[in-house]
Amino acid sequence: MNDKLYKLQNILKIKQSEKNVIHSEYKEAIEQFEKEGNQLYSLLKKKEDLEESIHNRISTGIKVEQLMQQQYFVTNLEKSLLIQQRKVSHARAFMNLKEEKLKEQAVECKKYEKLVQNYTSMIQEKAKKLDIQFLDELSILQFTHQPNR
Repeated sequence: MNDKLYKLQNILKIKQSEKNVIHSEYKEAIEQFEKEGNQLYSLLKKKEDLEESIHNRISTGIKVEQLMQQQYFVTNLEKSLLIQQRKVSHARAFMNLKEEKLKEQAVECKKYEKLVQNYTSMIQEKAKKLDIQFLDELSILQFTHQPNR
């Protein structure tokens, strides 16, 4: 019986170590998502500042060449924004995938924890019954060997 418990406990340890690995992968995915999100925010801020600068320069007077150059920068920034948005979207999807795997692994661990707990309880109940049976038999032996009978 203890052999089965030992096997269940070993499987549980393996499942828990797998869960820990997946958890660290999930944390890395979160960090990557945050990194990509911060880069996107930075690009959006640059675009906003650049557009505001262009607007201010237009109101104060700007050469056509400078305006064209600024528009070229805005166009390149918009291309960079599209690329960064794809990176953020990919990082989010990857993070969500890792989160799902972590949830699945947590459920798996709970199953094995419950199996170990139930099996341990069953072993304890059997041991308790054997103790009671032994005490009953001992009482019967003592009763039958009393000299007063």
